[in-house]
Amino acid sequence: MNNRNPNHTLRYLGIVALFCLVCVIYLGRLFFIQISGRENEYTADIKEREVTVQAVRGEIYDRNGVKLVANRYSYDLSVAHKPFFALSVQQRNDVCLKIQSALAKRGGEGVREQKFFPFDGTYPNYTYSADTLNGDSIRSYRLKRVLGDLGLKAEATAKELRDYYTDTYDLLQTDNQGNRRFSDQEVDTLIRMYYDMDAARFRSSGEYVLCEGADMLLMTYIKEQNIQAVNFTVNVEREYCYPGYASHILGLVGPIYDEEWDYYNELGYQMNAIVGKSGCEAAFENYLRGTDGKVKIKEDKNGNVLDVEVLSDAVAGNDVYLTIDINLQIAAEDGLKENVEYVAGQPEGGSCQAGAVVAMDPNTFEVLAIASYPTYDLTTYNADYNLLAQDPAKPLTNRALFGFYAPGSTIKPGMAAIALKEGVLHQTENIVCTGRYKNTIGCSTYSDSHSWGSIDVVEAIAYSCNSFFCELGDRLGIEKMEKYLSQFGLGQLTGLELGGDPGILAGPSYRGEIQSPELWQPGMTWQAAIGQSDHQLSPMQLACYIGTLSNGGTRYTAHLLHSVYRFGSDEPSFVYTQTEDTVLSRLDIAQNDLDTVFEGMKEMVQETNFTRRWLSDNDDIPVTVGGKTGTAQKGADLPDNALFVATAPYNDPDIVISVVLEDGAHGYYSAITAARILEAYYSEQ
Repeated sequence: MNNRNPNHTLRYLGIVALFCLVCVIYLGRLFFIQISGRENEYTADIKEREVTVQAVRGEIYDRNGVKLVANRYSYDLSVAHKPFFALSVQQRNDVCLKIQSALAKRGGEGVREQKFFPFDGTYPNYTYSADTLNGDSIRSYRLKRVLGDLGLKAEATAKELRDYYTDTYDLLQTDNQGNRRFSDQEVDTLIRMYYDMDAARFRSSGEYVLCEGADMLLMTYIKEQNIQAVNFTVNVEREYCYPGYASHILGLVGPIYDEEWDYYNELGYQMNAIVGKSGCEAAFENYLRGTDGKVKIKEDKNGNVLDVEVLSDAVAGNDVYLTIDINLQIAAEDGLKENVEYVAGQPEGGSCQAGAVVAMDPNTFEVLAIASYPTYDLTTYNADYNLLAQDPAKPLTNRALFGFYAPGSTIKPGMAAIALKEGVLHQTENIVCTGRYKNTIGCSTYSDSHSWGSIDVVEAIAYSCNSFFCELGDRLGIEKMEKYLSQFGLGQLTGLELGGDPGILAGPSYRGEIQSPELWQPGMTWQAAIGQSDHQLSPMQLACYIGTLSNGGTRYTAHLLHSVYRFGSDEPSFVYTQTEDTVLSRLDIAQNDLDTVFEGMKEMVQETNFTRRWLSDNDDIPVTVGGKTGTAQKGADLPDNALFVATAPYNDPDIVISVVLEDGAHGYYSAITAARILEAYYSEQ
């Protein structure tokens, strides 16, 4: 791991400031008690209570220490009910005007909207607004409720309501020389605030929020002004450092739902805790969550704080480092979007509008990028949710993990390796490719009638000859195909922390599970051998399959977790390493058999003009790339899906890629996405 350069000093100061803030909130009330000369009012009825100080959530980084998800701190400014109404009328007026002055200095951002104010005009020239006079409006409803709460008649005029506030709060008081203490503008400000408090029923509630999302500068300014009865509530929100990218991976946080409470309660969570709801936020919740602290608060009967005792410090959660490389992730998402748009612009690809890609290290099964298109932006998820949920393109679905497709001809390198291992095919053996295999299946994905003649396995992979692989399926039999293909990870769970589904591996086992009345027939084996039949596999499974093939037959647990660090430090508490425990299956493939398969994949890229253009002739990719296209049929009159798997370098891969384009027409079209990832990958080497 490199490029890890967080600003530790600032982060530690942030934690300290967060804790100190809690103390400031309560000590602010203590200041009120000591300064206002009201000590004689709270000598009895002293109460103690414990308050939870929520721990800071750990942050999320990519494999190189680039921050992906950060914490953003903000503060809601409010006045507390008991201390506020314990003040004299004059003191309340002073508090309100000082707060308004402080809020005005920050430009009014986040200031509470006084949307229920019933008047048009400014003091003293108030008249009820047309909306207020509309008996069905929310302003009219609130006015009636306020008048009732204040003991005024329902028909009270604008002047009568105005005079109620000026009299109740002594807004027209004068000094010894007869000069008014408040200007008309200040009276107007105070009437608006007091009416809004009454509309919000602050007289009977715990607090009145004046400003949401306040910053540290405002908090400091108000503290310096010695404004009484105010509170700051700390809010910690997740901030996504690359908006619109990695949304399907990172996931969301949110409150604990009622149906989840029993589970989280058992784990010691507070009911108001924020937890991971999806993606890595949920998968790595145990690392990201911290340990809440406790403080004991001593209060008088009016809620004024007399003392604060720290019982236990809050401990921040750990930082999680993913295997994702954000540069590759961006290349994958941008490349996939470019790819879909390119294909949609072709005559045969007009219905293409979705796809997915996975890039992986075949030697560790570290996932380097996962992309699904169309996607969404986590920063606007809540506002966009209804549109996203109703979008027929299903942008909320992570197609890389939960999209399932017939693999088509991408299965052929694996079939070749199995046949060579089992000895039913020799490296130099030729099989005659006639126009159709036993008069059933077309010889080539490029042409049903094309005959390639006598070809070996390298040529069969390169030219994607269907009848060659139908013959291999016939020689192997479906039982051995099921056995070996499952060891490649097809139809199996990948172990990825974000979950997944085993999909379907075609064969009698699946047919037996669904109790299909149709017995398995030889022709079904031939179809399965070329990636059709019942196969339904995810791009993640295809990446694991090609990764297993690339490393010689060892299938590891796919994973996104790279390491875990103490919050804001260079001290790792956990580093993911490959061990025997992470091996899901092992299929030893002889190196010379692998070399033969790799040679066919290299030739495939060279023999297809489109893949050669994007991969072999690409000056930004300094290695020879291997690959296999797949053009998977979905049924009569339905456009084919396009698939591509790639290895780079072709014969000793450091990276493998699987791409699927829904309705992509031709497998070779999906090479564009792979090219964009490889360009980014080798630019970092």
